[in-house]
Amino acid sequence: MKAFLTLLQKELWEYRIVVKLPLFLALFAVLNFAFVMMSDNATISIQSTGNGVIDWGLRSDGFTGLIGKLNELIAGMLYLILFMIYVPKTLRKEKEEGTLMFWRSMPVSDYLTIAAKLAFILVLVPVIASALLAFSDFIVWLMASMWLPADMMQSWQISLPNILVHWGQFIGTLAMMSLALFPLACGLLVVSQLTRYPLLSVMFAIILIKIALFQITGNGELGSQFSAFYGLPVDVLMSESALNTYLDFGWFANGGMLLGGVGLFWVSCWLRGRDDATKAV
Repeated sequence: MKAFLTLLQKELWEYRIVVKLPLFLALFAVLNFAFVMMSDNATISIQSTGNGVIDWGLRSDGFTGLIGKLNELIAGMLYLILFMIYVPKTLRKEKEEGTLMFWRSMPVSDYLTIAAKLAFILVLVPVIASALLAFSDFIVWLMASMWLPADMMQSWQISLPNILVHWGQFIGTLAMMSLALFPLACGLLVVSQLTRYPLLSVMFAIILIKIALFQITGNGELGSQFSAFYGLPVDVLMSESALNTYLDFGWFANGGMLLGGVGLFWVSCWLRGRDDATKAV
């Protein structure tokens, strides 16, 4: 357990952006309140077109209405951005800086090392993102207490207990996002050990797969279903019910993704161990 915590501390020290970026965003949390000061209820509809259409409808009737939803989106997108920054880079960074053999000399297995990296991005970073949400909500409550009458605060559900409820609901959303991101994280860890440009390689592979599916079937239905796989974390974030959105993807599909993630985790550990053996020779 001590070794695992040490590995987490190492990741936090090397990737201080996971702390600096939320602190930077926290300075702008107050702007959410100013944008929609006069709105008691609002609806956002975001739609993208392509081979598949994603329709995200957000009904803002929770804590502070639309402002609370904006706080969720900012904190959730922060999580996704940090995920995309960290995962493709973390194992390549060991190779490029020459620290792989040093950590290999320590009494830490490849399985524990990569498990710590996954825990860092899928558990610790969401905790930091949830702290940003709680801080943003607290700023909104503080300003509302100074500027708004009691009846409007009640209408917008602005209170300290509702902050806790909102925070708890958002933690549930982040948990579902982490489950959806687990196989993607393991896949990127594998690809990052095979190429210097993992994100570019994955994007190119996705395009080729969707083209192949279209040529085989003559329509974009399978391509849309494939897009739903890597779009699930965003769908969970944008939905009214994160749990329902995750479960609606299907028990078979979710179970297959989790099992696939476990398999990719093993492959990633094997590749890291192979690199160690190669360098030792």
